[in-house]
Amino acid sequence: MKAIRNSLVALGGLAAAAALVICASTPAAAWYCSARGTTGASGWGTSPNLGTAKTIALRECAVRTPRGAACYIMYCK
Repeated sequence: MKAIRNSLVALGGLAAAAALVICASTPAAAWYCSARGTTGASGWGTSPNLGTAKTIALRECAVRTPRGAACYIMYCK
């Protein structure tokens, strides 16, 4: 009886440790931004920082846009 109890306690400890690992490995909340160019080019970026997500999205759009055309942030969420 004592062996069963000890194994259940150990199993409970392993389950708690697994739950902590799963919670710790989930990604942090991040901003997602989308940009669109005047020529139809698009780009997106994600980051925990809103300004960084916007910059990434605009840069990705600019790479696909010819000189003289502009890119604008469409939305961030």
